[in-house]
Order: sequence, then structure tokens, then C-alpha cells
Amino acid sequence: MSLRWDESMVLGIDEIDSQHKNIIDRFAALSEAFQAGSGTEQITEMIEFLEGYAQEHFPLEDSYMLKYAYPKIAEQRQEHSDFTRDIRELKSRIQLEGASREIAITALGKLIRWIIQHISSHDREMVTYIVARMSDGYEDK
Repeated sequence: MSLRWDESMVLGIDEIDSQHKNIIDRFAALSEAFQAGSGTEQITEMIEFLEGYAQEHFPLEDSYMLKYAYPKIAEQRQEHSDFTRDIRELKSRIQLEGASREIAITALGKLIRWIIQHISSHDREMVTYIVARMSDGYEDK
């Protein structure tokens, strides 16, 4: 599967866009490695990256949602929680079973769904709302 960062993916908040670009670039590298036959070896590294990503990225988005009183914060938090749970489950499987082609395929599938459904849709909606509030000078006190 080929997915590359391009300007159509820019949402409008530099910090968030930078982190989204990072996850998409990592996905592309893993996807290429998988197609070349070495993705299984790299899946453990990707899972470690995703754990760190979740610990850094989700609090960043949360801070913006709180600051600008995003009305769908509960839905975003639930999706973030679901993603974090999925990553923990994949990590546990790797620890129990070892890295495998099956786990790599599962991880790639979860990542592509995350990128398409969450980042491209839900995060776009959130950032559009926040950027509008920013331009209005709003901050939740």
C-alpha cells in the first residue's frame, strides 16, 4: 500500500501536522519494508514508535481541544484510547508470539485505517474547529 505525505494532508496547526507527517512517513517506510520482505523485522520498532507517538501526540491534541472547548472531545479521547489499546495488544502479541508476518499485516491495517479515518476525517474536523476559534481570538478560560 502506498501512502505518502502531501500538502492535502495539512490540517493547519503546525505541531499537529508535523506529528501526523511523522506517523505517515513511518507508515510509508514500514509498508515499503514489508513489500521488500523485511517488514516483519521492523514491526517491533514501529510498535515502539507508536507507543511514544501516542504518549506525545494525544496530549498535544487534548490540550488544543481543552483550550478551544472542542465539543467532540469525548469522541476524540475515545478514539485515542482505542488506538493506544490496539498498540498495547499488538505489543503483547509480539512479546508472546514474536514478530510475524501476520502481526505486521494487522499493524499495517490498523495504521492505514487510523490515517484514513482518524487523521484525515476526525482530526481534520477538530483542527478546522480549533483554527476557526483561534482566528476568532477564543480561548476557554
